Amino acid sequence: MSDSHDSDNGNETGGYDGFGSGFGPGFESGPGSDASEGLRLPPWERRERFGFLNALYLTVKDVLVAPGHFFHQMPSRVGLLQPLLFAVVIGAIATFFGWMWSLAGSSLQLMVAEDMGEVGEVLQGPWWSFVLFLFSPVIVAVGILVKAALIHLLLMLLGGNKLGFEATFRVAAYAEATSILGLLPFCGSVLGTVWGLVVVIVGLYSIHETDPWRAIVAVLLPMMLCFSAIGTGVVALIASFA
Repeated sequence: MSDSHDSDNGNETGGYDGFGSGFGPGFESGPGSDASEGLRLPPWERRERFGFLNALYLTVKDVLVAPGHFFHQMPSRVGLLQPLLFAVVIGAIATFFGWMWSLAGSSLQLMVAEDMGEVGEVLQGPWWSFVLFLFSPVIVAVGILVKAALIHLLLMLLGGNKLGFEATFRVAAYAEATSILGLLPFCGSVLGTVWGLVVVIVGLYSIHETDPWRAIVAVLLPMMLCFSAIGTGVVALIASFA
């Protein structure tokens, strides 16, 4: 296995091909790109060239539309700060609009709140959404770190961690782009969650160049164990009151 994703490409500051001409302007190869390796830093990590908003938009679009190509061409030894910053920014945007939706009283949130009673009114209310927005940088940062650590641990056990922890962390962080789908009314959050799982799975086997089944197990097994533990706890709680 060659270190095709290792960052002797850390000095890349030039153009980014955008995975084809269909991904918008500013992606052509240029100074600093390593054509022989085919590696490209995401637009977000080239904000000095594209500008903050344009780099954010282009990166989100690439993650949502072509995650396999996006992660396959990403170097894996250029640091954790930039992907973490991307995830924090996207998380703040998503939670801010979630707060706005709660103030507007979206139909789906009202339905969920009614079904859950008083607890639902609290969890779906504007105050709770504001708290999530206020603490979103910490929540997102801790969540990304924990998720990447759990996934990478399972990848190690399955023999699929070919490029080390940073590669897994980068997938977990940039996959946060899918949370922007929460801006859509009604089912945006559900769509973002489902597509987020798909992006993480595709990203893992693309950047680590491992078997897809290893990525699927590494992503879904922790969720299944978590749901099983919650289900067991609920059943035990109900049984204690019976």
